[in-house]
Amino acid sequence: MFKNQKFKTFCIIALLAACIIGAGAYGFFSNQRGSTSLSSTLSNSGYLQAKNRVGTLTQQLNSSPNDIGLQQDLGNAYYDLGTIAQQITPNEAKEDYNQAVKNYQVVLKNKPDLSVLTDMATAAYYSGQLALAEESYQKALAINPNFPPALNNYGIFLYQVKKNYSTAIRMWQAALNQDPNGPNSAQLKKLINQAKEQ
Repeated sequence: MFKNQKFKTFCIIALLAACIIGAGAYGFFSNQRGSTSLSSTLSNSGYLQAKNRVGTLTQQLNSSPNDIGLQQDLGNAYYDLGTIAQQITPNEAKEDYNQAVKNYQVVLKNKPDLSVLTDMATAAYYSGQLALAEESYQKALAINPNFPPALNNYGIFLYQVKKNYSTAIRMWQAALNQDPNGPNSAQLKKLINQAKEQ
């Protein structure tokens, strides 16, 4: 479920970026001016909670520097903080994702984990480390060519960064074929349709 949330966040941000540059719209620009202060309050609250979680985990890791589980938790916490910071403090978000990458790299040196590798690739993408992101997605798919999170997110990378629409469609279709009625199926279909229009 946590990984689904990361994929959904990644999709929303990718689609928002596409909408901003005029590639298409899926209703993200609606007249919700009345709810701005409420959503801003909720975002600020989530941001403070995420920031506190990072602080708490950092202290715990300082006490137990060899705890790989804590290292992974801190990577996830930085990833989540980066996701929230993109809306509130975009300049900070890149550094949060960069910290997530560093934590994930420590985890991967100690234990191979396909989910961590995929999350690291996505965090690398958001922190501007595009070569690392692509290499990590490819490595994840070499380990398991049918791993949905890697297929989903590498497809977005190919679409956004490489403008390789045909391969992005192939990635998303492979993920969709594995779970045609899954929680990400509607988003994948939208992404496939948008890529086909390019």
